[in-house]
Amino acid sequence: MSTLRSACVAIVILFVIALSTSGCAGPTPTPVRSYTLRPQAEPYVRAEPIEYYLYLPQQYTSERDWSLFMGLHGYGGSAHDCLNAWQPYADQAGFVLVCPSLNDPYGGWEQDVMKKSLHEVSVQVQAEVRVKPRIFVAGFSAGGHLAQRYTWAYPDEVAAVAVLSAVTYDQPEAQAKDIPFLVVLGDGDHLGGVEQIEQFAQGLQRAGFKVELRVLSGVGHTLSAEARELTLEFFKQTMSQ
Repeated sequence: MSTLRSACVAIVILFVIALSTSGCAGPTPTPVRSYTLRPQAEPYVRAEPIEYYLYLPQQYTSERDWSLFMGLHGYGGSAHDCLNAWQPYADQAGFVLVCPSLNDPYGGWEQDVMKKSLHEVSVQVQAEVRVKPRIFVAGFSAGGHLAQRYTWAYPDEVAAVAVLSAVTYDQPEAQAKDIPFLVVLGDGDHLGGVEQIEQFAQGLQRAGFKVELRVLSGVGHTLSAEARELTLEFFKQTMSQ
């Protein structure tokens, strides 16, 4: 009986020691998000109609309409990639940034479904914040192809388009011919081809589009800093009008 009592006392003592030790260590820290943004301008996340980030620049106010910049990531990428690429420019140029997540749960890309979802995201954002009725679209890689498809489907929603290192190019549709295009590709891009984008740009010009074509020396299949800077300048030119 004495042995049992001693064992119980020992267990209680060990339990108290464990509690005091864990108390000294403090509470388990909350995991940090995978992106780092200023708290006063942190984007909020929406889950419908698809998941997307909406980032308001530091100087945002609801007293006027702002330009809306929609960034489209590439195949295998994410909305977070878009956020990383374009967030600094949102503060610099003063635009509202929306970054949709384009992959379906199985990693697929259904273009017809996605362009409809982009339309629904655009409508929802315009109902929530003060933005201009026509938006700027910048798409990288497969997102560059989707930017084209979205523009052909909803020409009244799009003010200008930047097609950055797209792999596929569509024939232009005449109803969108008042929309200016920036087309950018690196001469080292193994997924695209300079001849292909030249033909695309020529097709746009024949259809009456305004086109700025830029081939970047020594750049592969990547959203380079030079491509982003060209896009920002193109944005300023087209959205200030």
